[in-house]
Amino acid sequence: MSNFRSARIALAWLAFLMGIGAVVVVLNGGHNVHRGAYAALALAIGWGFTGTGLYAWRRRPESNIGPLMMAVGLAGLLKALAFSNDSLVFTIGSLGGVLIWAFLIHLLLSFPSGRLEGGVDRLIVAVGYFNATVVQVAGFVLTDPAKAGCANCPANPLLITHSQAADAINAAQVDVSIALFGAVVAILYLRWRDSTPNQRRAFAPVLAVGSLTLALLLTELIVEQANLSNTVADRMTLAIFGALACLPFAFLVGLLRSRFSHAEAISSLVGRLGGGGGRGALRDALAEALGDPTLELAYWVPDQDAYVDAEGRPRRVDSTPDGKAATTIDHEGQRIAAIVHDADLEEESDLVQAVGAAAALTLENERLDAELRAKVTELRASRARIVQAGDEQRRRIERDLHDGAQQRLMALGINLRLVRDRIERDPQAATELVDTSLEELNEATGELRELARGIHPAVLSDRGLAAAIKGLAGRSPVPVELLETPDDRLPSPVESAVYFVVAEALTNVARYAKAQTATVSVTRRNGQVEVEVSDDGVGGADPERGSGLRGLSDRVAAFDGRLELASADGEGTTLRARIPCG
Repeated sequence: MSNFRSARIALAWLAFLMGIGAVVVVLNGGHNVHRGAYAALALAIGWGFTGTGLYAWRRRPESNIGPLMMAVGLAGLLKALAFSNDSLVFTIGSLGGVLIWAFLIHLLLSFPSGRLEGGVDRLIVAVGYFNATVVQVAGFVLTDPAKAGCANCPANPLLITHSQAADAINAAQVDVSIALFGAVVAILYLRWRDSTPNQRRAFAPVLAVGSLTLALLLTELIVEQANLSNTVADRMTLAIFGALACLPFAFLVGLLRSRFSHAEAISSLVGRLGGGGGRGALRDALAEALGDPTLELAYWVPDQDAYVDAEGRPRRVDSTPDGKAATTIDHEGQRIAAIVHDADLEEESDLVQAVGAAAALTLENERLDAELRAKVTELRASRARIVQAGDEQRRRIERDLHDGAQQRLMALGINLRLVRDRIERDPQAATELVDTSLEELNEATGELRELARGIHPAVLSDRGLAAAIKGLAGRSPVPVELLETPDDRLPSPVESAVYFVVAEALTNVARYAKAQTATVSVTRRNGQVEVEVSDDGVGGADPERGSGLRGLSDRVAAFDGRLELASADGEGTTLRARIPCG
Protein backbone atom coordinates (compact mmCIF):
# COMPACT_ATOMS: atom_id res chain seq x y z
CA MET A 1 0.00 0.00 0.00
CA SER A 2 2.86 2.39 0.78
CA ASN A 3 4.32 1.74 -2.68
CA PHE A 4 1.01 2.75 -4.29
CA ARG A 5 0.90 5.90 -2.18
CA SER A 6 4.48 6.81 -3.16
CA ALA A 7 3.67 6.20 -6.83
CA ARG A 8 0.60 8.44 -6.64
CA ILE A 9 2.55 11.22 -4.97
CA ALA A 10 5.32 10.98 -7.59
CA LEU A 11 2.80 11.10 -10.46
CA ALA A 12 1.03 14.06 -8.88
CA TRP A 13 4.29 16.00 -8.73
CA LEU A 14 5.10 14.97 -12.32
CA ALA A 15 1.70 16.23 -13.52
CA PHE A 16 2.15 19.49 -11.60
CA LEU A 17 5.58 20.18 -13.11
CA MET A 18 4.46 19.12 -16.60
CA GLY A 19 1.46 21.42 -16.28
CA ILE A 20 3.63 24.41 -15.44
CA GLY A 21 5.96 23.53 -18.30
CA ALA A 22 3.07 23.14 -20.74
CA VAL A 23 1.65 26.57 -19.85
CA VAL A 24 5.05 28.20 -20.37
CA VAL A 25 5.52 26.41 -23.70
CA VAL A 26 2.06 27.32 -25.03
CA LEU A 27 2.25 30.96 -23.96
CA ASN A 28 5.63 31.35 -25.64
CA GLY A 29 4.81 29.35 -28.76
CA GLY A 30 5.25 31.07 -32.07
CA HIS A 31 2.72 29.06 -34.07
CA ASN A 32 -0.40 29.45 -31.95
CA VAL A 33 -2.97 32.22 -32.33
CA HIS A 34 -4.98 31.31 -29.21
CA ARG A 35 -2.20 31.01 -26.67
CA GLY A 36 -4.15 31.88 -23.54
CA ALA A 37 -7.10 29.63 -24.37
CA TYR A 38 -4.86 26.71 -25.33
CA ALA A 39 -2.76 27.13 -22.17
CA ALA A 40 -5.83 27.14 -19.91
CA LEU A 41 -7.42 24.19 -21.69
CA ALA A 42 -4.17 22.18 -21.69
CA LEU A 43 -3.85 22.75 -17.95
CA ALA A 44 -7.51 21.84 -17.37
CA ILE A 45 -7.13 18.63 -19.38
CA GLY A 46 -3.84 17.59 -17.82
CA TRP A 47 -4.59 18.42 -14.22
CA GLY A 48 -8.27 17.50 -14.49
CA PHE A 49 -7.58 13.97 -15.74
CA THR A 50 -4.62 13.52 -13.39
CA GLY A 51 -6.55 14.69 -10.32
CA THR A 52 -9.65 12.59 -11.00
CA GLY A 53 -7.40 9.69 -11.95
CA LEU A 54 -5.61 9.91 -8.59
CA TYR A 55 -8.99 9.93 -6.83
CA ALA A 56 -10.25 6.93 -8.82
CA TRP A 57 -6.98 5.05 -8.26
CA ARG A 58 -7.18 5.69 -4.52
CA ARG A 59 -10.82 4.56 -4.32
CA ARG A 60 -10.36 1.49 -6.51
CA PRO A 61 -6.67 0.51 -6.58
CA GLU A 62 -7.46 -2.82 -8.29
CA SER A 63 -9.05 -1.07 -11.30
CA ASN A 64 -7.24 0.34 -14.34
CA ILE A 65 -9.56 3.36 -14.58
CA GLY A 66 -7.38 5.58 -12.35
CA PRO A 67 -4.06 4.85 -14.16
CA LEU A 68 -5.73 5.26 -17.57
CA MET A 69 -7.19 8.65 -16.59
CA MET A 70 -3.76 9.76 -15.43
CA ALA A 71 -2.26 8.53 -18.71
CA VAL A 72 -4.77 10.67 -20.64
CA GLY A 73 -3.92 13.69 -18.48
CA LEU A 74 -0.15 13.30 -18.88
CA ALA A 75 -0.53 12.71 -22.63
CA GLY A 76 -2.63 15.90 -22.82
CA LEU A 77 0.17 17.88 -21.16
CA LEU A 78 2.62 16.20 -23.51
CA LYS A 79 0.48 17.24 -26.48
CA ALA A 80 0.80 20.90 -25.45
CA LEU A 81 4.56 20.68 -26.05
CA ALA A 82 3.82 20.59 -29.79
CA PHE A 83 3.36 24.39 -29.56
CA SER A 84 7.01 24.81 -28.56
CA ASN A 85 9.48 26.82 -30.63
CA ASP A 86 12.25 24.35 -29.75
CA SER A 87 12.56 21.59 -32.33
CA LEU A 88 13.27 18.81 -29.81
CA VAL A 89 10.36 19.76 -27.51
CA PHE A 90 8.16 20.25 -30.58
CA THR A 91 9.04 16.73 -31.77
CA ILE A 92 8.33 15.17 -28.35
CA GLY A 93 4.94 16.90 -28.23
CA SER A 94 4.07 16.00 -31.82
CA LEU A 95 4.89 12.32 -31.38
CA GLY A 96 3.83 11.72 -27.76
CA GLY A 97 0.76 13.92 -27.69
CA VAL A 98 -1.14 11.74 -30.17
CA LEU A 99 -1.21 9.03 -27.51
CA ILE A 100 -3.95 10.98 -25.76
CA TRP A 101 -6.48 9.63 -28.27
CA ALA A 102 -5.32 6.02 -27.85
CA PHE A 103 -5.44 6.34 -24.07
CA LEU A 104 -8.87 7.97 -24.31
CA ILE A 105 -10.24 5.12 -26.45
CA HIS A 106 -8.81 2.61 -23.97
CA LEU A 107 -10.33 4.51 -21.04
CA LEU A 108 -13.80 4.85 -22.54
CA LEU A 109 -14.00 1.18 -23.54
CA SER A 110 -12.78 0.12 -20.08
CA PHE A 111 -15.23 2.20 -18.06
CA PRO A 112 -16.55 1.44 -15.48
CA SER A 113 -14.93 -1.93 -14.68
CA GLY A 114 -11.41 -1.02 -15.82
CA ARG A 115 -11.30 -4.10 -18.09
CA LEU A 116 -11.77 -4.54 -21.82
CA GLU A 117 -14.79 -6.80 -22.24
CA GLY A 118 -14.10 -8.71 -25.43
CA GLY A 119 -12.10 -9.24 -28.59
CA VAL A 120 -13.66 -6.27 -30.42
CA ASP A 121 -12.65 -3.89 -27.63
CA ARG A 122 -9.11 -5.26 -27.59
CA LEU A 123 -8.83 -4.98 -31.37
CA ILE A 124 -10.00 -1.35 -31.36
CA VAL A 125 -7.56 -0.43 -28.58
CA ALA A 126 -4.67 -2.25 -30.29
CA VAL A 127 -5.36 -0.49 -33.59
CA GLY A 128 -5.63 2.82 -31.72
CA TYR A 129 -2.19 2.41 -30.13
CA PHE A 130 -0.68 1.29 -33.45
CA ASN A 131 -2.21 4.30 -35.20
CA ALA A 132 -0.87 6.68 -32.51
CA THR A 133 2.66 5.28 -32.53
CA VAL A 134 3.86 3.43 -35.61
CA VAL A 135 1.71 5.28 -38.15
CA GLN A 136 2.37 8.64 -36.45
CA VAL A 137 6.14 8.14 -36.50
CA ALA A 138 6.06 6.94 -40.13
CA GLY A 139 4.23 10.08 -41.23
CA PHE A 140 6.30 12.45 -39.05
CA VAL A 141 9.72 11.41 -40.40
CA LEU A 142 8.50 12.15 -43.93
CA THR A 143 6.96 15.56 -43.10
CA ASP A 144 8.65 18.96 -43.18
CA PRO A 145 6.40 21.26 -41.07
CA ALA A 146 7.27 24.34 -43.14
CA LYS A 147 6.34 22.64 -46.42
CA ALA A 148 3.24 21.14 -44.80
CA GLY A 149 1.78 24.59 -44.12
CA CYS A 150 3.15 25.47 -40.65
CA ALA A 151 5.53 28.32 -41.44
CA ASN A 152 6.19 29.17 -37.77
CA CYS A 153 6.83 25.59 -36.67
CA PRO A 154 10.42 24.63 -35.76
CA ALA A 155 12.41 22.23 -37.91
CA ASN A 156 11.75 18.50 -37.71
CA PRO A 157 14.97 16.90 -36.38
CA LEU A 158 13.73 13.43 -37.40
CA LEU A 159 12.99 14.42 -40.99
CA ILE A 160 14.38 11.94 -43.52
CA THR A 161 12.93 13.62 -46.58
CA HIS A 162 9.72 15.45 -47.32
CA SER A 163 7.66 13.01 -49.37
CA GLN A 164 4.23 12.80 -50.88
CA ALA A 165 3.98 9.43 -49.10
CA ALA A 166 3.45 11.37 -45.88
CA ASP A 167 0.17 12.69 -47.25
CA ALA A 168 -1.02 9.14 -47.95
CA ILE A 169 0.08 7.99 -44.48
CA ASN A 170 -1.60 10.94 -42.79
CA ALA A 171 -4.79 10.38 -44.81
CA ALA A 172 -4.80 6.71 -43.82
CA GLN A 173 -4.23 7.68 -40.19
CA VAL A 174 -7.20 10.06 -40.34
CA ASP A 175 -9.43 7.41 -41.96
CA VAL A 176 -8.49 4.84 -39.32
CA SER A 177 -9.11 7.41 -36.59
CA ILE A 178 -12.57 8.20 -37.97
CA ALA A 179 -13.45 4.48 -38.03
CA LEU A 180 -12.13 3.96 -34.51
CA PHE A 181 -13.95 6.92 -33.00
CA GLY A 182 -17.20 5.98 -34.75
CA ALA A 183 -16.92 2.42 -33.41
CA VAL A 184 -16.25 3.69 -29.88
CA VAL A 185 -19.32 5.96 -29.96
CA ALA A 186 -21.50 3.06 -31.15
CA ILE A 187 -20.13 0.69 -28.47
CA LEU A 188 -20.65 3.29 -25.73
CA TYR A 189 -24.28 3.74 -26.73
CA LEU A 190 -24.95 -0.03 -26.87
CA ARG A 191 -23.24 -0.51 -23.53
CA TRP A 192 -25.35 2.21 -21.95
CA ARG A 193 -28.54 0.78 -23.45
CA ASP A 194 -27.84 -2.74 -22.17
CA SER A 195 -26.55 -1.75 -18.71
CA THR A 196 -28.38 -2.01 -15.40
CA PRO A 197 -30.13 1.07 -13.94
CA ASN A 198 -27.30 1.61 -11.44
CA GLN A 199 -24.73 1.40 -14.23
CA ARG A 200 -26.70 3.83 -16.40
CA ARG A 201 -26.66 6.47 -13.70
CA ALA A 202 -22.87 6.21 -13.50
CA PHE A 203 -22.36 5.80 -17.23
CA ALA A 204 -24.61 8.59 -18.55
CA PRO A 205 -22.25 11.57 -17.91
CA VAL A 206 -19.27 9.73 -19.40
CA LEU A 207 -21.32 8.62 -22.40
CA ALA A 208 -22.62 12.15 -23.04
CA VAL A 209 -19.32 14.05 -22.75
CA GLY A 210 -17.21 11.24 -24.24
CA SER A 211 -19.51 10.94 -27.24
CA LEU A 212 -19.46 14.74 -27.68
CA THR A 213 -15.66 14.77 -27.58
CA LEU A 214 -15.35 11.96 -30.11
CA ALA A 215 -18.02 13.53 -32.32
CA LEU A 216 -16.13 16.85 -32.32
CA LEU A 217 -12.92 15.01 -33.11
CA LEU A 218 -14.63 13.23 -36.00
CA THR A 219 -15.84 16.60 -37.27
CA GLU A 220 -12.34 18.07 -37.04
CA LEU A 221 -10.84 15.17 -38.96
CA ILE A 222 -13.45 15.62 -41.67
CA VAL A 223 -12.76 19.36 -41.74
CA GLU A 224 -9.04 18.66 -42.18
CA GLN A 225 -9.73 16.33 -45.08
CA ALA A 226 -12.01 18.94 -46.65
CA ASN A 227 -9.18 21.54 -46.45
CA LEU A 228 -11.44 24.19 -44.95
CA SER A 229 -10.09 27.45 -43.55
CA ASN A 230 -7.62 27.50 -40.67
CA THR A 231 -10.10 29.57 -38.65
CA VAL A 232 -12.65 26.74 -38.71
CA ALA A 233 -9.96 24.20 -37.85
CA ASP A 234 -8.73 26.34 -34.92
CA ARG A 235 -12.22 26.72 -33.55
CA MET A 236 -12.83 22.99 -33.85
CA THR A 237 -9.59 22.30 -32.00
CA LEU A 238 -10.64 24.69 -29.21
CA ALA A 239 -14.03 22.97 -29.02
CA ILE A 240 -12.36 19.56 -28.75
CA PHE A 241 -10.01 20.79 -26.06
CA GLY A 242 -13.00 22.25 -24.20
CA ALA A 243 -14.90 18.95 -24.35
CA LEU A 244 -11.77 17.09 -23.25
CA ALA A 245 -11.40 19.47 -20.31
CA CYS A 246 -14.96 18.56 -19.21
CA LEU A 247 -14.49 14.82 -19.63
CA PRO A 248 -12.55 14.09 -16.40
CA PHE A 249 -15.29 15.79 -14.41
CA ALA A 250 -17.85 13.62 -16.22
CA PHE A 251 -15.89 10.59 -14.99
CA LEU A 252 -15.86 12.08 -11.50
CA VAL A 253 -19.61 12.71 -11.60
CA GLY A 254 -20.11 9.13 -12.84
CA LEU A 255 -18.04 7.72 -9.99
CA LEU A 256 -19.87 9.86 -7.42
CA ARG A 257 -23.27 8.97 -8.88
CA SER A 258 -22.26 5.34 -8.71
CA ARG A 259 -21.43 5.73 -5.01
CA PHE A 260 -24.65 7.65 -4.37
CA SER A 261 -26.67 5.03 -6.24
CA HIS A 262 -24.99 2.35 -4.12
CA ALA A 263 -25.98 4.23 -0.97
CA GLU A 264 -29.51 4.70 -2.30
CA ALA A 265 -29.81 1.00 -3.11
CA ILE A 266 -28.61 0.01 0.37
CA SER A 267 -30.92 2.55 2.03
CA SER A 268 -33.89 1.28 0.03
CA LEU A 269 -32.98 -2.30 0.92
CA VAL A 270 -32.73 -1.55 4.64
CA GLY A 271 -36.09 0.24 4.49
CA ARG A 272 -37.79 -2.73 2.84
CA LEU A 273 -36.22 -5.21 5.24
CA GLY A 274 -37.42 -3.10 8.18
CA GLY A 275 -40.97 -3.44 6.88
CA GLY A 276 -40.86 -7.21 7.33
CA GLY A 277 -42.60 -9.50 4.88
CA GLY A 278 -43.03 -13.19 4.34
CA ARG A 279 -40.82 -15.68 2.66
CA GLY A 280 -39.43 -14.28 -0.58
CA ALA A 281 -39.44 -10.68 0.68
CA LEU A 282 -35.66 -10.68 1.07
CA ARG A 283 -35.12 -12.00 -2.43
CA ASP A 284 -37.47 -9.38 -3.85
CA ALA A 285 -35.73 -6.61 -1.88
CA LEU A 286 -32.29 -7.69 -3.09
CA ALA A 287 -33.56 -8.00 -6.66
CA GLU A 288 -34.92 -4.44 -6.53
CA ALA A 289 -31.76 -3.04 -4.92
CA LEU A 290 -29.52 -4.62 -7.57
CA GLY A 291 -31.92 -4.09 -10.46
CA ASP A 292 -31.95 -7.81 -11.32
CA PRO A 293 -35.42 -9.42 -11.30
CA THR A 294 -33.90 -12.86 -12.03
CA LEU A 295 -31.82 -12.81 -8.82
CA GLU A 296 -31.80 -16.01 -6.72
CA LEU A 297 -30.52 -16.89 -3.26
CA ALA A 298 -28.67 -19.98 -2.12
CA TYR A 299 -28.09 -20.65 1.60
CA TRP A 300 -25.01 -22.36 3.00
CA VAL A 301 -25.57 -25.44 5.17
CA PRO A 302 -22.30 -26.32 6.96
CA ASP A 303 -23.43 -29.81 7.99
CA GLN A 304 -24.02 -30.73 4.35
CA ASP A 305 -21.10 -28.67 3.04
CA ALA A 306 -23.45 -27.47 0.29
CA TYR A 307 -25.96 -24.78 -0.69
CA VAL A 308 -29.74 -25.16 -0.54
CA ASP A 309 -32.63 -22.98 -1.70
CA ALA A 310 -35.31 -21.49 0.54
CA GLU A 311 -37.19 -24.82 0.54
CA GLY A 312 -34.12 -26.75 1.68
CA ARG A 313 -33.50 -28.38 -1.70
CA PRO A 314 -29.88 -28.69 -2.92
CA ARG A 315 -28.74 -25.70 -5.02
CA ARG A 316 -25.56 -25.65 -7.09
CA VAL A 317 -23.76 -22.32 -7.40
CA ASP A 318 -20.42 -23.52 -8.80
CA SER A 319 -21.92 -24.18 -12.24
CA THR A 320 -24.19 -21.20 -12.93
CA PRO A 321 -25.83 -20.89 -16.37
CA ASP A 322 -24.44 -18.56 -19.02
CA GLY A 323 -25.15 -14.95 -18.20
CA LYS A 324 -25.22 -15.67 -14.47
CA ALA A 325 -22.65 -15.29 -11.69
CA ALA A 326 -22.58 -16.06 -7.97
CA THR A 327 -21.27 -13.83 -5.18
CA THR A 328 -20.58 -15.35 -1.77
CA ILE A 329 -21.82 -13.40 1.26
CA ASP A 330 -20.05 -13.76 4.62
CA HIS A 331 -21.09 -12.62 8.08
CA GLU A 332 -18.59 -12.40 10.93
CA GLY A 333 -16.14 -14.50 8.97
CA GLN A 334 -18.64 -17.29 8.26
CA ARG A 335 -20.18 -18.07 4.88
CA ILE A 336 -23.94 -17.69 5.02
CA ALA A 337 -25.25 -17.48 1.47
CA ALA A 338 -24.59 -16.83 -2.20
CA ILE A 339 -26.39 -14.36 -4.45
CA VAL A 340 -26.87 -15.71 -7.98
CA HIS A 341 -27.26 -12.66 -10.19
CA ASP A 342 -26.85 -11.32 -13.70
CA ALA A 343 -23.24 -11.56 -14.91
CA ASP A 344 -23.23 -7.82 -15.68
CA LEU A 345 -23.30 -7.15 -11.93
CA GLU A 346 -19.79 -8.63 -11.65
CA GLU A 347 -18.64 -5.17 -12.68
CA GLU A 348 -20.37 -3.85 -9.56
CA SER A 349 -19.04 -6.43 -7.12
CA ASP A 350 -18.67 -3.72 -4.46
CA LEU A 351 -22.41 -2.99 -4.67
CA VAL A 352 -23.33 -6.69 -4.51
CA GLN A 353 -21.10 -7.19 -1.47
CA ALA A 354 -22.41 -4.02 0.20
CA VAL A 355 -26.04 -5.04 -0.37
CA GLY A 356 -25.26 -8.54 0.90
CA ALA A 357 -23.59 -7.13 4.01
CA ALA A 358 -26.60 -4.87 4.68
CA ALA A 359 -28.90 -7.89 4.49
CA ALA A 360 -26.53 -10.22 6.37
CA LEU A 361 -28.65 -10.60 9.51
CA THR A 362 -31.79 -11.30 7.51
CA LEU A 363 -29.83 -13.68 5.30
CA GLU A 364 -28.58 -15.47 8.41
CA ASN A 365 -32.14 -15.87 9.71
CA GLU A 366 -33.34 -17.19 6.38
CA ARG A 367 -30.27 -19.43 6.20
CA LEU A 368 -31.21 -21.00 9.52
CA ASP A 369 -34.75 -21.52 8.25
CA ALA A 370 -33.46 -23.06 5.01
CA GLU A 371 -31.02 -25.22 6.98
CA LEU A 372 -33.88 -26.47 9.16
CA ARG A 373 -35.95 -27.26 6.07
CA ALA A 374 -32.96 -29.06 4.54
CA LYS A 375 -32.53 -31.12 7.69
CA VAL A 376 -36.24 -31.97 7.76
CA THR A 377 -36.06 -32.97 4.11
CA GLU A 378 -32.97 -35.06 4.75
CA LEU A 379 -34.57 -36.57 7.85
CA ARG A 380 -37.60 -37.63 5.86
CA ALA A 381 -35.41 -39.12 3.15
CA SER A 382 -33.25 -40.80 5.79
CA ARG A 383 -36.29 -42.29 7.55
CA ALA A 384 -37.57 -43.62 4.23
CA ARG A 385 -34.16 -45.14 3.48
CA ILE A 386 -33.95 -46.64 6.99
CA VAL A 387 -37.39 -48.25 6.56
CA GLN A 388 -36.38 -49.54 3.14
CA ALA A 389 -33.05 -50.78 4.49
CA GLY A 390 -34.87 -52.53 7.37
CA ASP A 391 -37.20 -54.27 4.93
CA GLU A 392 -34.28 -55.31 2.75
CA GLN A 393 -32.38 -56.54 5.82
CA ARG A 394 -35.33 -58.64 6.95
CA ARG A 395 -35.72 -60.11 3.47
CA ARG A 396 -31.99 -60.88 3.39
CA ILE A 397 -32.17 -62.60 6.81
CA GLU A 398 -35.19 -64.57 5.63
CA ARG A 399 -33.39 -65.56 2.44
CA ASP A 400 -30.19 -66.49 4.27
CA LEU A 401 -32.13 -68.57 6.81
CA HIS A 402 -34.17 -70.27 4.11
CA ASP A 403 -31.23 -71.01 1.82
CA GLY A 404 -28.72 -71.83 4.54
CA ALA A 405 -29.41 -72.83 8.13
CA GLN A 406 -33.05 -73.81 7.50
CA GLN A 407 -32.07 -76.22 4.74
CA ARG A 408 -29.33 -77.72 6.88
CA LEU A 409 -31.66 -78.13 9.87
CA MET A 410 -34.26 -79.82 7.64
CA ALA A 411 -31.53 -82.17 6.37
CA LEU A 412 -30.50 -82.78 9.98
CA GLY A 413 -34.09 -83.73 10.88
CA ILE A 414 -34.26 -86.15 7.96
CA ASN A 415 -30.95 -87.74 8.97
CA LEU A 416 -32.09 -88.15 12.58
CA ARG A 417 -35.26 -89.96 11.47
CA LEU A 418 -33.14 -92.27 9.32
CA VAL A 419 -30.85 -92.91 12.27
CA ARG A 420 -33.89 -93.88 14.40
CA ASP A 421 -35.03 -96.34 11.75
CA ARG A 422 -31.60 -97.92 11.23
CA ILE A 423 -30.03 -97.84 14.67
CA GLU A 424 -31.06 -101.46 15.46
CA ARG A 425 -30.79 -103.20 12.11
CA ASP A 426 -27.80 -101.28 10.63
CA PRO A 427 -25.72 -99.64 13.37
CA GLN A 428 -22.85 -98.83 10.99
CA ALA A 429 -25.08 -96.83 8.64
CA ALA A 430 -26.71 -95.16 11.60
CA THR A 431 -23.29 -94.10 12.90
CA GLU A 432 -22.39 -92.57 9.51
CA LEU A 433 -25.67 -90.69 9.44
CA VAL A 434 -24.98 -89.32 12.93
CA ASP A 435 -21.56 -88.10 11.79
CA THR A 436 -23.14 -86.44 8.74
CA SER A 437 -25.77 -84.87 10.97
CA LEU A 438 -23.11 -83.47 13.28
CA GLU A 439 -21.39 -81.85 10.29
CA GLU A 440 -24.68 -80.35 9.17
CA LEU A 441 -25.26 -79.11 12.71
CA ASN A 442 -21.83 -77.47 12.82
CA GLU A 443 -22.40 -75.83 9.44
CA ALA A 444 -25.81 -74.56 10.51
CA THR A 445 -24.38 -73.26 13.77
CA GLY A 446 -21.60 -71.46 11.88
CA GLU A 447 -24.06 -69.87 9.45
CA LEU A 448 -26.32 -68.76 12.29
CA ARG A 449 -23.32 -67.31 14.13
CA GLU A 450 -22.28 -65.39 10.99
CA LEU A 451 -25.83 -64.19 10.50
CA ALA A 452 -26.04 -63.06 14.12
CA ARG A 453 -22.73 -61.22 13.76
CA GLY A 454 -24.24 -59.24 10.88
CA ILE A 455 -27.18 -58.25 13.08
CA HIS A 456 -25.16 -57.53 16.20
CA PRO A 457 -21.86 -59.27 16.94
CA ALA A 458 -21.69 -60.91 20.35
CA VAL A 459 -18.02 -60.03 20.71
CA LEU A 460 -18.97 -56.34 20.61
CA SER A 461 -21.23 -56.70 23.63
CA ASP A 462 -18.97 -59.11 25.49
CA ARG A 463 -15.47 -57.76 24.87
CA GLY A 464 -15.90 -54.27 23.47
CA LEU A 465 -15.15 -52.29 20.34
CA ALA A 466 -11.40 -52.95 20.14
CA ALA A 467 -11.83 -56.73 20.12
CA ALA A 468 -14.69 -56.52 17.59
CA ILE A 469 -12.63 -54.39 15.19
CA LYS A 470 -9.66 -56.74 15.57
CA GLY A 471 -12.00 -59.54 14.56
CA LEU A 472 -13.04 -57.58 11.45
CA ALA A 473 -9.41 -56.94 10.59
CA GLY A 474 -8.52 -60.59 11.05
CA ARG A 475 -11.31 -61.77 8.71
CA SER A 476 -10.51 -59.18 6.00
CA PRO A 477 -8.84 -60.61 2.85
CA VAL A 478 -6.90 -57.31 2.57
CA PRO A 479 -4.19 -56.80 5.24
CA VAL A 480 -5.44 -54.26 7.79
CA GLU A 481 -3.33 -52.20 10.18
CA LEU A 482 -5.05 -51.00 13.35
CA LEU A 483 -3.55 -47.63 14.18
CA GLU A 484 -5.60 -46.79 17.25
CA THR A 485 -8.70 -47.96 19.12
CA PRO A 486 -10.32 -46.62 22.31
CA ASP A 487 -9.22 -48.14 25.60
CA ASP A 488 -12.51 -47.40 27.36
CA ARG A 489 -15.95 -48.70 26.49
CA LEU A 490 -18.25 -46.39 24.59
CA PRO A 491 -22.03 -46.19 24.85
CA SER A 492 -23.48 -49.31 23.26
CA PRO A 493 -25.32 -47.53 20.39
CA VAL A 494 -22.16 -45.59 19.50
CA GLU A 495 -20.04 -48.76 19.58
CA SER A 496 -22.51 -50.43 17.26
CA ALA A 497 -22.45 -47.50 14.83
CA VAL A 498 -18.64 -47.39 14.81
CA TYR A 499 -18.42 -51.15 14.31
CA PHE A 500 -20.68 -51.12 11.27
CA VAL A 501 -18.86 -48.11 9.77
CA VAL A 502 -15.59 -50.07 9.93
CA ALA A 503 -17.26 -53.28 8.75
CA GLU A 504 -18.86 -51.64 5.70
CA ALA A 505 -15.67 -49.75 4.83
CA LEU A 506 -13.52 -52.92 4.99
CA THR A 507 -16.12 -54.80 2.94
CA ASN A 508 -15.90 -52.13 0.25
CA VAL A 509 -12.10 -52.26 0.36
CA ALA A 510 -12.19 -56.02 -0.23
CA ARG A 511 -14.80 -55.83 -3.01
CA TYR A 512 -13.90 -52.75 -5.03
CA ALA A 513 -10.68 -51.03 -3.99
CA LYS A 514 -8.08 -53.49 -5.36
CA ALA A 515 -5.95 -52.33 -2.45
CA GLN A 516 -2.78 -53.82 -1.02
CA THR A 517 -3.29 -52.53 2.51
CA ALA A 518 -5.84 -50.69 4.63
CA THR A 519 -5.62 -48.79 7.91
CA VAL A 520 -8.21 -48.29 10.64
CA SER A 521 -8.16 -45.62 13.33
CA VAL A 522 -10.79 -45.00 16.01
CA THR A 523 -10.14 -42.17 18.47
CA ARG A 524 -12.20 -40.43 21.12
CA ARG A 525 -11.52 -36.74 21.64
CA ASN A 526 -13.38 -33.50 22.34
CA GLY A 527 -16.66 -35.24 23.04
CA GLN A 528 -16.82 -37.24 19.81
CA VAL A 529 -15.57 -40.46 18.26
CA GLU A 530 -13.57 -40.09 15.03
CA VAL A 531 -13.38 -43.10 12.73
CA GLU A 532 -11.06 -43.24 9.74
CA VAL A 533 -10.62 -46.14 7.31
CA SER A 534 -8.11 -45.64 4.47
CA ASP A 535 -6.79 -47.83 1.65
CA ASP A 536 -4.24 -47.52 -1.16
CA GLY A 537 -6.57 -48.77 -3.86
CA VAL A 538 -7.93 -47.37 -7.11
CA GLY A 539 -10.28 -44.79 -5.52
CA GLY A 540 -13.31 -43.45 -7.35
CA ALA A 541 -15.86 -44.51 -4.72
CA ASP A 542 -19.23 -42.79 -5.06
CA PRO A 543 -21.85 -42.97 -2.28
CA GLU A 544 -24.60 -42.34 -4.85
CA ARG A 545 -23.85 -45.63 -6.62
CA GLY A 546 -24.50 -47.92 -3.70
CA SER A 547 -26.83 -48.30 -0.75
CA GLY A 548 -24.12 -49.36 1.73
CA LEU A 549 -22.55 -45.93 2.18
CA ARG A 550 -25.96 -44.23 2.17
CA GLY A 551 -27.06 -46.58 4.91
CA LEU A 552 -23.93 -45.76 6.93
CA SER A 553 -24.58 -42.05 6.43
CA ASP A 554 -28.12 -42.50 7.75
CA ARG A 555 -26.84 -44.53 10.72
CA VAL A 556 -24.27 -41.85 11.58
CA ALA A 557 -26.76 -39.01 11.01
CA ALA A 558 -29.08 -40.64 13.55
CA PHE A 559 -26.48 -39.68 16.18
CA ASP A 560 -26.08 -36.14 14.75
CA GLY A 561 -22.81 -37.35 13.27
CA ARG A 562 -21.25 -36.74 9.89
CA LEU A 563 -19.79 -39.07 7.27
CA GLU A 564 -17.16 -37.86 4.77
CA LEU A 565 -15.66 -39.66 1.79
CA ALA A 566 -12.47 -38.72 -0.08
CA SER A 567 -11.85 -40.98 -3.06
CA ALA A 568 -10.03 -39.40 -5.99
CA ASP A 569 -9.29 -41.72 -8.91
CA GLY A 570 -5.99 -43.51 -8.43
CA GLU A 571 -5.39 -42.07 -4.97
CA GLY A 572 -7.15 -44.56 -2.72
CA THR A 573 -10.17 -43.98 -0.51
CA THR A 574 -10.55 -42.48 2.95
CA LEU A 575 -13.81 -42.78 4.87
CA ARG A 576 -14.22 -40.57 7.94
CA ALA A 577 -17.04 -40.53 10.44
CA ARG A 578 -17.51 -38.22 13.42
CA ILE A 579 -20.09 -39.25 16.00
CA PRO A 580 -20.89 -37.22 19.13
CA CYS A 581 -20.11 -39.15 22.28
CA GLY A 582 -20.53 -37.45 25.63
